[in-house]
Amino acid sequence: MTKLLVVVDYQNDFIDGSLGFEKATKIKDNILTLLKNHQGDIVFTFDTHDENYLKTQEGKNLPIYHCIKDTFGWQMPSDFDMYLKNAKKIFYKNAFGSLELANFLKQNHYESIEFCGLVSHICVFSNIILAQSASINSKIILHKNATASFSKSLENSAYEILQAYGVELL
Repeated sequence: MTKLLVVVDYQNDFIDGSLGFEKATKIKDNILTLLKNHQGDIVFTFDTHDENYLKTQEGKNLPIYHCIKDTFGWQMPSDFDMYLKNAKKIFYKNAFGSLELANFLKQNHYESIEFCGLVSHICVFSNIILAQSASINSKIILHKNATASFSKSLENSAYEILQAYGVELL
């Protein structure tokens, strides 16, 4: 079985930086366990912005500088370095979802695509929906213990919608 693990935006600014929240710090070991035990390809997404972020549509709605390319906040914790070096691909995205990831999935069939990372009801959710559209016959899995949100209510709503779309929640 061909398997893919997608680690979405587990970056310092979302963990304990400008958009950090406590629950994000608590899932690190769960993500590292997934990475260590995964038998298949691994890809990462990086939320990536520049100094003009506040002039973008997202920046107007979320006016907090974060994940500015090449800053400490943009990076992932150093525990992830060995996995980043061996990643099948790294996607640098300037929106919630990555069209580049979707196109990659459309061109590379995986029987299952597993997700973890941040933020569960925003970027993780967006990339799952894109993956489901790009790879319609793949089993999509979300590891709930390896994703987090700053809003329990929004996270639960996202889980309900994903489950209705046939995503397996573990």
